Amino acid sequence: MQTTIRFCLLLVMMVPLPSIAQTFRYTQYTTHEGLPIDNVNAAAQDEQGFIWFATDFGITRFDGFTFTNYFKANGLISNTINDIVYAGGDSLIFLSYPYSLQSIHTDGRVNTIALNAGNVAQQITRFNNQFYYFDRRDSSCGILENGHTNVFKIDSLLGTTKALLNAVIRISNSKIAFCTTKGFFVKQNNQITEYLHNQDVTYALCRDDKTIVAVSNNHIVESDINSSFKQTPFSLPNKFRVLHMVIEADATIWIRGNDKGIYKLQYNKLQEVSQRLGLQNKIINKFFVDIEKNMWFCTNGGGLLFKKKSAFINYETNDGLINNKVRHLYLNKANLFIGTYNGLSIKKGTTITDVKLPSALSGFKYVYKLIPVAGADVGICIANTLPVRRDSTLARNDFKYYSSNGITLKIYTGTFAWEQTLNNYWLLRGHKISNIVNKQIAQKYFISKADLWRTYTMKEYNNTLYMGNSWGLYVFKNNIATKINYTGYAKNSEVFQLFVDTKNKLWLATEDGIYTFENNRYKKINIGNTVGSNYCKSITEDNEGKIWCATWNGLYEINNEVVTNYNTTEGLGSKTCNVVLFDSTNNQLYVGTDNGLSIINKNDLKADYKFNKLYISCYLHDTSLIKTGAQLAVNENNLSFYFNIPYYQGHTDLIFEYKLDSAAWSLSNKPSVLISNIGTGKHTLSVRAKKNGILFTKQITEFNFRIATPFYKTWWFWLLAALLLQFLLYRIINYYNKKAREKKLFAQQQQAEYASLKQQAFTSLMNPHFIFNALNSVQYYVNRQDRQSANKYLSDFATLIRKNFDAAQKSFVSLEEELETIRMYLALEKMRFTDKFDYEILLSAEAEEEEWMLPSMVLQPFLENAILHGLMPLQTKGLLQIHASVKQQTLVISITDNGVGVQKSKLYKTNKKHVSRGMQLIAERLEMLSNLSKERIEFSITAADAGAENEGTKVMLCFPQSVYDAFQKQPVRK
Repeated sequence: MQTTIRFCLLLVMMVPLPSIAQTFRYTQYTTHEGLPIDNVNAAAQDEQGFIWFATDFGITRFDGFTFTNYFKANGLISNTINDIVYAGGDSLIFLSYPYSLQSIHTDGRVNTIALNAGNVAQQITRFNNQFYYFDRRDSSCGILENGHTNVFKIDSLLGTTKALLNAVIRISNSKIAFCTTKGFFVKQNNQITEYLHNQDVTYALCRDDKTIVAVSNNHIVESDINSSFKQTPFSLPNKFRVLHMVIEADATIWIRGNDKGIYKLQYNKLQEVSQRLGLQNKIINKFFVDIEKNMWFCTNGGGLLFKKKSAFINYETNDGLINNKVRHLYLNKANLFIGTYNGLSIKKGTTITDVKLPSALSGFKYVYKLIPVAGADVGICIANTLPVRRDSTLARNDFKYYSSNGITLKIYTGTFAWEQTLNNYWLLRGHKISNIVNKQIAQKYFISKADLWRTYTMKEYNNTLYMGNSWGLYVFKNNIATKINYTGYAKNSEVFQLFVDTKNKLWLATEDGIYTFENNRYKKINIGNTVGSNYCKSITEDNEGKIWCATWNGLYEINNEVVTNYNTTEGLGSKTCNVVLFDSTNNQLYVGTDNGLSIINKNDLKADYKFNKLYISCYLHDTSLIKTGAQLAVNENNLSFYFNIPYYQGHTDLIFEYKLDSAAWSLSNKPSVLISNIGTGKHTLSVRAKKNGILFTKQITEFNFRIATPFYKTWWFWLLAALLLQFLLYRIINYYNKKAREKKLFAQQQQAEYASLKQQAFTSLMNPHFIFNALNSVQYYVNRQDRQSANKYLSDFATLIRKNFDAAQKSFVSLEEELETIRMYLALEKMRFTDKFDYEILLSAEAEEEEWMLPSMVLQPFLENAILHGLMPLQTKGLLQIHASVKQQTLVISITDNGVGVQKSKLYKTNKKHVSRGMQLIAERLEMLSNLSKERIEFSITAADAGAENEGTKVMLCFPQSVYDAFQKQPVRK
């Protein structure tokens, strides 16, 4: 089933479709997003990055995520705003219909500058500190300078007769141009220079290279101002009168006329693009390019269309490509060869032309591989039918050379070719592999594997030839082709490309994902589970060591363990990518897709935001704007803060961190936050932004405000409160004194009980059986006349008795004393039982013997139980281990034996109803000590190796440091 689906997908991919027009990718803002009306006339941007729009229903300010609207109620003389420009500082100047000149400030203040009755103004242009406002097709123009206005006739300024003004264009800091029905005039230092005499110049703009592009009598002309205008090959329709032009970041010129038509001048080609870009039903009033080089379309009825700047440039059949389905790419110097499903194209500069293939090839001229060949520009693998999967054959396959002199005749028929070096490559013809050196067949090898004829790629790696085909990966060595099967790889997955990176790592592009081969190990690279993401067709590496993968779900960038996907939403021509190639000279990526060629400028993928200062807007109940330093009433303590970064629209990529006063930083994935119930006094809200965990803003932005003090913070209130507090303190002190006396009495009672238990524990710990058995051991050595052993045993036994008596006088002993005692005890027991067992005492580095204290004589009963009831019944030699360590201010001691275990030991006891009084007293003693502290002394008895024949026993005791500290602080009854 899976094979059938993939087979159908491949057939669909190979069907020759007509050129699919690339859609115009934009974000639309209408009244649903907060615009006051969908008729937008113009746009301007201030120094903080806010974009202001002139609409037919007031002015609106956009901060990247929300619209703030201003109407007549805010001071506008008219709600119809024709044009708006940035005036510098915190103000903008706009034209209210029909003749009002006003300014608006970033805080929302509106001022009226001039009322020029009878002088209808439709457009305004800023030139240094001057503002020219005028009406198209009018002979008058106004100038605003230093708060004063002056109206004059165009004829008097330019020295013309009956000239009508079409547009005023700023060329440079010292030059301004007038587009009129009588020519193109440039003003500099009060001198006028005339160009295009008596021609109707409707609009003009200045490129970054200082070239002037103008529309004169519907012809597009160019000039560098130092010479006369020269006519270009491009002309607009006679009835298409240009009303506005703008130049985009990639030098594309957009042209808007007096109807719904939109033209685009790009790659030395003029195209009407309204229908192609989906704008045929939208009237564009003005274009606007913001400081981030994003495009805004101010429309009549369609609101705002936002086209984000993209690092992707796409070429399709409309741009000269012979077919939109690009199969393979090869770069030879400055020429890019483009192999498609129906022919070969070559890109020189920004121009794409066809390469004529031999007429002998009938049907499709499917160029499926391009390789380097010595003495030629490129080697071409061509088929006159589209190849299908494993059960079909190619009607004919040719390998040819192409050079600037044309294409050679057929070199090898029925051949697939793959490059190794310029003069050394391999050919696969049927069941034969040929090694070609300097265009001569050096060696031939016969392959017995019948399934190798459908091989896509071959790569010589570490002196071994690897072959990828429809059935997987094969290695050709010693004239034998062997299939490679490795863990995690589908058995029959197609291998489309083998690529060796600069670190000598082999990459596999397969239908089942991306794999790497290094040091004889295969590893799958996880780039996502989206449909098509694992269908990888091609791999390349850029000059930074990043790996780029062309898949059927777009282009993937692999940078160490960080994977980034670029798709149609970022500007890629199609998410079905067949090949990717890196151009180190221009730092560009070429991506062959099913919808043309996409060229990515890697420099544009690196966001370098120079204006990353963050601004804070504060609102009370989302209605009243509050300025920094404001004094607020007591009940005005619920504030909404909005964050904006100038010239940066991608707030969804950012994480904002904020804090009020000295509080800890809090996170917000939205550029807004509501803080409620803010206390009185002076406050400071601090905000910063991060992107991908890295600080994005260069500095922390602060917003200061003060909330008034309520009545309960006045002096008379505090006087009453002090009197009341004195009374309360008197009652509280009496209450706590009573509780303290009760607590002291209780502690004394606990100490009395503890002393009693300590004495009982001491008498029980000195096991009479141990003393009796010890004396028997002494008698045993005396009878054997082993006086040395008897003396040593008797001496150690006396020392042990003395240490036990000393320990009995203390509630706590050091770890050093306790370990010394149990070492002596275990040595005696080992002698007594004639090496029946071994023992080990292990101490971790953190457990300093002199520093740690534990209850005295608490370990010996557990050791005695382990020896008598656990190890003695064994038929073999036993092992007893004591390990001391420290974990989180707690001394942890484990006693582990490999004896018969708790359950079996019960079977050996003669009195099975006997309950160890010593163990019971130890438990009561530990419980009493635990009551002195919040932390408790814990101990547990479990099987050391559950399920084994001899399970053994493990005793864990945990002595927190806080228990000893609490014991030291207990009052002593005198």
